[in-house]
Amino acid sequence: MTNILIVDDEKVVRDLLKRLFLSDGTNMFTAESGAQALEIAKKNKIDIALIDIRMPGLDGLRTYQELSYIQPNLACIFITGYALEEAFFDKTKKPGMICLKKPFDDIRQLKELVNQVLKESDAAVPVLKETPKEKRAYVRLNITLEVNYKIKNEEGKFISTVSQNIAPGGIKILTQEKLPPGMLLDLVIKSNVDERRCRAEGRVIWSKEAEGRASHYFVGIKFTNINLSELARIIIDSDSADK
Repeated sequence: MTNILIVDDEKVVRDLLKRLFLSDGTNMFTAESGAQALEIAKKNKIDIALIDIRMPGLDGLRTYQELSYIQPNLACIFITGYALEEAFFDKTKKPGMICLKKPFDDIRQLKELVNQVLKESDAAVPVLKETPKEKRAYVRLNITLEVNYKIKNEEGKFISTVSQNIAPGGIKILTQEKLPPGMLLDLVIKSNVDERRCRAEGRVIWSKEAEGRASHYFVGIKFTNINLSELARIIIDSDSADK
């Protein structure tokens, strides 16, 4: 029996999807928040999660990221009301992941999508070599963007650098100082094609010497707070400009 987790802050959406899948004898779990979804996943095996991207508190982006640490092979269908976010996830998704725009054209097609995503996820499992903590939730895009950063809650100017790659969940930057894991940063990610800026907060996950670059370090940062729509527009436009 397939175990499905629905995560949406709108009760009407949760109830609609629950009724749709219960008719097939599927085992259903529902959560009105990301935090509640994590508690469910700690106690129950989940095959696939349907997650609304825009939720108060823990948004869909971070909810999936945390769920994937608990259950590394979890398949996922993201739900969004914004075409831009749908295009963004098409660029960064992994097998066993899809983004669906609402309102749904045909609610019955969701059943077919669930089966499709589960098959993709099952096919990808044998080639995954990462441990749960190493496994990245999203594909990283190799886009060079100007990034300003500074230590959170400290006075001082932003330091300018560039990104090495970026994804919905985090960014890799090049710095001239080694930043310790756990350090909190304020970030400003800049578009390559216009004046757009995306402010974010992040936590340093790792830092290592940049091979062939004296006194430089690569730093991996996990986003803890970011406007997904702003980031999506910057990445979509910058990626298109590079081609």
